[in-house]
Amino acid sequence: MSDISTSHSGDALTLEFDEGLYPKDAVYGAAYIFIDRCYVHLDRPSPGRISVRLKLKEGVKRALDDLAGEFENEILGQAWRRQIIDENRELIEQVTTQALAGAAGPPGLDDLMSMDIDDDTAFEDPLGIAMSWEDKYKKKSKPSGESEEEEPEEPSPSGEPPTGEGKSSAAGSPR
Repeated sequence: MSDISTSHSGDALTLEFDEGLYPKDAVYGAAYIFIDRCYVHLDRPSPGRISVRLKLKEGVKRALDDLAGEFENEILGQAWRRQIIDENRELIEQVTTQALAGAAGPPGLDDLMSMDIDDDTAFEDPLGIAMSWEDKYKKKSKPSGESEEEEPEEPSPSGEPPTGEGKSSAAGSPR
């Protein structure tokens, strides 16, 4: 197993390593992380070898040796992420499938038309959520022992207040 060789040429840094050392998508992922501060050039100098040339963009102040270490760390991180994804692919697919199925929303008209609904299943309500308007908003009866209040009387056509027949009220003195 070969290691990474590093070379400097002016303001650029070239890293060269064995293609079998890191997966290709890990190399691409690490290169992508650096495109905000470096020009990145990937090449294949010989069969089985990959070279990555990093040239700092204008205005970026950084030592090239530090850049080499950062790239090596990033490519290791990318390879590790790829391994984790490969090991957990089935779980990731299940979670993604459930998320997409939930995001699909209610069934469409075609789905509803294709359902087999007969007289036995048409009015089933296993969750107990179907309720008529009358049942939902019906007046609640008072428990026994409590007297129900009478409805307030409507004002007379003359505009005078109700007389209050059958109710005790204090008589007010006229002014």
